[in-house]
Amino acid sequence: MCFATPSYVGGDVPTKSSSGAVESGRAHLSRIMQTLQGIAAVSYILDSQYRFLYCNPAWDAFAKANGAPDLVAESMLGFDLFDAVPEVLKSAYFIAFREVLNTGKVWEKSYECSSADVLRIFRMRIHLLKSHNWFLITNTLQVERSHAFTDSVQHNPRSYVDANGLIITCAHCRCCRRADDPNYWDFIPEYVEARRDSGFQFSHALCPVCRAYFYPPQ
Repeated sequence: MCFATPSYVGGDVPTKSSSGAVESGRAHLSRIMQTLQGIAAVSYILDSQYRFLYCNPAWDAFAKANGAPDLVAESMLGFDLFDAVPEVLKSAYFIAFREVLNTGKVWEKSYECSSADVLRIFRMRIHLLKSHNWFLITNTLQVERSHAFTDSVQHNPRSYVDANGLIITCAHCRCCRRADDPNYWDFIPEYVEARRDSGFQFSHALCPVCRAYFYPPQ
């Protein structure tokens, strides 16, 4: 678990001349972090360069429950968020962060983060921590249920490996694009999680529906 105060995490440091304003900002941040310690929403704080400063216990619990104990909070400090964002989504999320920074308003969007067995939809909210120009991100679980599959649907694994040896997965809904017809995107549970020992190489794109509905041109 990571619970660092602004004095120790590095990154941006408040430069306001008023010590009272600085202390007020620190007190506000401390209250927020104490609150994050006890909530179920997977939450984290980024500095103005989008580097991790803090992850709450719910982050650790989610990482461990989904087979990624190496991504608990201690290992995330200083990590650039955009190094983990699929290339196809970087522009959309960069615009979102800039909007929050410029307007001070909370930005929010629902997104899917499913496993091979469980459908999960989260509501992501980006809040500006004005005293530091840092960002608080919360991810509240909206839907969690088993995928509904029928035994009558069968897929040939090679149908999703393109000419470059890649399986193209939608970065939002996690469907896989058929190699022989890019108009078809199927949800293939065994490909949802790109395990190191899978033998396949994965890349990300956006399926036509997710691109049109969730990520229209800005």
